[in-house]
Amino acid sequence: MKIIPNTWETERLSIQDIRQEEIDDAQSIYEKGSYIHQWDGSNLDEEYIKRCFLEGDLPPGGTKEHFKIQVVRIKESDELVGLLITYHGYPAPESFYINYFTIDPDYHKKGLGREMVKELLDIVKQHNFKEVRANVALKNWGALRFWTKLGIDKINGIYGDPVYEEDSFADIELMKRL
Repeated sequence: MKIIPNTWETERLSIQDIRQEEIDDAQSIYEKGSYIHQWDGSNLDEEYIKRCFLEGDLPPGGTKEHFKIQVVRIKESDELVGLLITYHGYPAPESFYINYFTIDPDYHKKGLGREMVKELLDIVKQHNFKEVRANVALKNWGALRFWTKLGIDKINGIYGDPVYEEDSFADIELMKRL
């Protein structure tokens, strides 16, 4: 089974599998990004990180062995600044799926997300995945710009409400072939 490393790094960041004692701090980072719920129509999940740690956030027919939740830290200060939640092998064995990615809003516009995803794409390619997919709320323009600037820009599908209204929501699945 192809899985990205438990620990890896970029110039300024270290990324590693979450440890149980990091669940509360990781949940805080997740909650800082809860503003996205205005665009995706979901509600804040106060147990999301704990559930991911214990059970995973799995696709249909998925297994926890193919799931990974990692924390992102600034190397210099060891401060927790982000989360990366992925699934290896969905919807096909050669697919790498980014379930959720966030950098603490206090650290936006510093190039950390771009730095991390560029390294992640290199790692994924080295592990012989053929494509990367990310699901983004259509109303989340910042995330759409972020992913498309990184080349994850092929529209693979649009899912959700069929008609745009203020209280309707849809997601777009973006993809990049490696």
